[in-house]
Amino acid sequence: MAMLAAAGAFSFAPEVRAQSVDQYVEAFSGTWQLVDPRHSNPPSTCNMVLGSTADADGRFAIEGTGCRGEAALVSSWGVAQGQMTLFDADGAVIARLGGSQRRISGTSASGSPLIFERVGAGGTATMLEAAKKAGGCFYSGFTSKCVDAAEAAPPAPEGASVQVLVNLNVRAEARDDAEVVGVVPQQTCVKTDLCMMATDGAWCRAKFGEKNGWMRKQALRQNRWAIVTFENTCPKQGN
Repeated sequence: MAMLAAAGAFSFAPEVRAQSVDQYVEAFSGTWQLVDPRHSNPPSTCNMVLGSTADADGRFAIEGTGCRGEAALVSSWGVAQGQMTLFDADGAVIARLGGSQRRISGTSASGSPLIFERVGAGGTATMLEAAKKAGGCFYSGFTSKCVDAAEAAPPAPEGASVQVLVNLNVRAEARDDAEVVGVVPQQTCVKTDLCMMATDGAWCRAKFGEKNGWMRKQALRQNRWAIVTFENTCPKQGN
């Protein structure tokens, strides 16, 4: 079992005060997408338009297209217990989410992770694509070696053994602004239990002692070079 070099408590979205709900709705209404195939119907993405007009229950309508599974059940959204909350048509909670105006994430009532990204907000995905184009490839960790398409691709969706190539931050959620809960030392083998796709590549979840954390497969080095942070196999374990 991989252990983290340092760890901290998991963080959640800051509470939303009642008087700030209008500003919150203004900031987060609009079109969001889930690109992971668990929640979308490839090649289409799951798109959700979050409305800004409240109904009698204080919820806001959501119009979804191309969604499947729990994502297809989402009917409305609101702010409950200090977090963005997604509801089904009967008002039952599907998920509670936190994050920024570019990416929000969380876990559904059934335990399935969700990664929402605002449509049109390029963020890290755009920067990665530009860095890859400028450098000609994704590099293997902090080396000058280019990786092939197979190594740049995501690992198995579930139960992969990967080898970390850099001292890699592990985050409480699959987004850059989530709390860092520890660091995996380079050349460490990690058993992931689930990998999810976002526009900036794969994010993989693993258990570290008593905590779960997320590792990002593709990253920027010094905001200049596109790299992969772990290999999809682990030679130390013979995989």
